[in-house]
Amino acid sequence: MNKNNLKTRRIAWKIIQKSSYKNIRLSEVIDNAFKNKRQSLDQQEKRFITMIVQGSVRMKGRLDWEIKKVFHGDFNSLKENFRILLRIGAYQLKYMDNVPDYAAVACTVQLAKEVNLKLSGLTNAILRGLINDNSITPPNENDSLPIWASYLSHPEWLIKKWTRDKDFKFAKSLAEWNNVTPLIWFRVNEVNYSIKKFKLYLNENKINYTQFTPMKIFFKIDKAQQVINSELFKCGKISVQDPAAGLVVNLLDPIQDETIIDACSAPGGKTSYIAEKLSNSGKIIAFDSDSDRIKKIKKMVDRLQFKNIIISVFDVSKNKMPQSEKILLDVPCSGTGVLSKRADIRWRRNVEDILEMHLLQRKILWAAAQSLKKGGIIVYSTCSMEIEENWMVVDAFLKTHPTFTIINANKYLPDEYVDEKGALFTYPPDHGIDGSFAVRMQKNG
Repeated sequence: MNKNNLKTRRIAWKIIQKSSYKNIRLSEVIDNAFKNKRQSLDQQEKRFITMIVQGSVRMKGRLDWEIKKVFHGDFNSLKENFRILLRIGAYQLKYMDNVPDYAAVACTVQLAKEVNLKLSGLTNAILRGLINDNSITPPNENDSLPIWASYLSHPEWLIKKWTRDKDFKFAKSLAEWNNVTPLIWFRVNEVNYSIKKFKLYLNENKINYTQFTPMKIFFKIDKAQQVINSELFKCGKISVQDPAAGLVVNLLDPIQDETIIDACSAPGGKTSYIAEKLSNSGKIIAFDSDSDRIKKIKKMVDRLQFKNIIISVFDVSKNKMPQSEKILLDVPCSGTGVLSKRADIRWRRNVEDILEMHLLQRKILWAAAQSLKKGGIIVYSTCSMEIEENWMVVDAFLKTHPTFTIINANKYLPDEYVDEKGALFTYPPDHGIDGSFAVRMQKNG
């Protein structure tokens, strides 16, 4: 057995364990593992590990559902570190065509010996069962919601909620979208680069791409790491950003020489696009309550070399902001519109989190409104699909703030991204981008 093959799978296994047991974001654990110089990983190994980690966490529910079909016993009675191992093996068999079955089985069995020698036989039997069993079929329309939730690899409470709020078709389509490994979108910084030059770079490097029709500066490509490691990215000519975030900034409609407060700005994607829209004019005051997240904004500003962004640690919910004519409130949220890109969020959230987010969002919006000048604009946005975090917050705000009115988003955005009440709303299965919500409001008195 190739030692490197075993090494990469062992690292993947330990990353998932650490994230699961210590309740740390999966992306953070991956980054820390790759920074460990003792691992001595090349780019190909990092990509392979990331693929296994993200995939087996994303598809955890489906993998458990499939394993239970061939495991004659109580799967839930197995220790979690062993279940994680089985998922890693099953994911390679079911979803990684570039991994030979024998390699997936041999490496998983070898790792099982590190847990308990007695488990190697059981591991081999389960994985062989997955290879040989062709009778595993999807649930049918008569199956219960819990069965469908497992198959769709989402928490039962979330599938039930989406079904209750909309319908099962909505829930199923959104879950299926979230289960597909996403391609990464990039935004061209037209301050110091051009769409034409980026297309030339992509063509010369044989990188497939798709442009976002309403905003041509956004490109979806199939070799993201190659581009992220390029000089184009390092010197600030391009940034990673989904078009859904770009639509929020377009709704804000930054105008040159304006002063804009980005009140919940980390990690800085929308901040940087606002700066580009201002062509480095005016001033952006970027706040965030988390000092570690503020570091990410500073890193972004340094890379993009913006001179019009002032960054500081500031909790909008607890402190009064300076008076402003334009405020972006991209509030903390459940993130259910971006589950495809953050594989572990779905397993970390619960229904109580939605209420907690709703209350925090209200607190932030109510506080920020006090700092808006008469005639000023505030854009409230989330990357959530949940009505509790979107219209329920906005409707409650408008009832208690009669001087504020909604400005229909169709004045700034294509109609296909505007809901019946005038808000930006993107639904990933229909629009092919992240889920987002945003409302533009004006203070009239």
